[in-house]
Amino acid sequence: MDANDRCQRYTPTIHTPETALKILAPIALSLLALTAAPASAAYPDKPVTIIVPYPAGGGTDTVARKLARNFSQRWKTPVIVENVPGAEGLLGSERVLRAPADGYTLLFQISQMMLWKKTMPRARVNAVEDFRYISKIQTSPLAFGVSPKLGVKTLADYVALCKAGRADCSWGSGSAYAQLIGKQLMDVAGIPNAINIPYKGTAPMMTDVAGGHIAMAVPAVTSSLGQIQGGLFQLLAVGSDRRSSQVPDTPTLAEAGYDVHGETWYGLLVAKQTPQPVVDELSAAVRVASQDADLLAQIRHDGGEPVFSTPEDFARDVTQESQRLESLLEKYWTAP
Repeated sequence: MDANDRCQRYTPTIHTPETALKILAPIALSLLALTAAPASAAYPDKPVTIIVPYPAGGGTDTVARKLARNFSQRWKTPVIVENVPGAEGLLGSERVLRAPADGYTLLFQISQMMLWKKTMPRARVNAVEDFRYISKIQTSPLAFGVSPKLGVKTLADYVALCKAGRADCSWGSGSAYAQLIGKQLMDVAGIPNAINIPYKGTAPMMTDVAGGHIAMAVPAVTSSLGQIQGGLFQLLAVGSDRRSSQVPDTPTLAEAGYDVHGETWYGLLVAKQTPQPVVDELSAAVRVASQDADLLAQIRHDGGEPVFSTPEDFARDVTQESQRLESLLEKYWTAP
């Protein structure tokens, strides 16, 4: 092969602008697509915040922090708990709805929110329609108990005391939910005129019942377990369908002869528009967390019962509970 042959063999092809465009265009489009794509399509790829719409240190807060730690271990990314208290949990819930519906701002709420339509008519939040319900995490029955100084041992004793016209037939409620269920119980028991004293929280109510200033208090088991164990609160009944594992010797309201149910759920929620893949991942994360011995121990330590559910089951329960509560609100609720 001579020099002329070699030159002819290795001379590169010269493309016209038109042919070059045909070759380079697909490559350019591919590069553009890669540039526009997110660095990671997996959720989550940045820190997640769980909003607790109640003060730090309470039962809602401690369980949310255990759940956050479990999520963080699964996702290998920080999960932050932020307390946004105020207006019976409304302020924190509004905060979640103002954030992008991308699953990076979660809500840890309780069933009290289902009363807002009636108890807080100016609230611009629809508890049933504005959220997707991921899973219940725990339940806590209402506790119906009295001051040890009152000298009664059963709920029937308290009812008899009230029917006898005793001046100290009074009962305290530290939340709208406790007030509603308490009024139902008094009606079913035949003492609808028993004096209700609303409190702006459970702590001052429990102080007053321990001191004998009110006869009965209606807190949740989670917020009264310490007083029960310390002998400062004589527990008469619980509002759940089954006895609480934390106070197994205490009958339910049904066992005591009163067809009344009062139990608070604690659950994980997101904004309604949150994408389905994110909802699926959150549900999967909760399933893993449901096996976390530390989380389960914390729930039971606080007086709750671990309860985990699918988004579909949780949404169905919320709809049914909302309808039941709406009926009770129409019958028993009086605006303050």
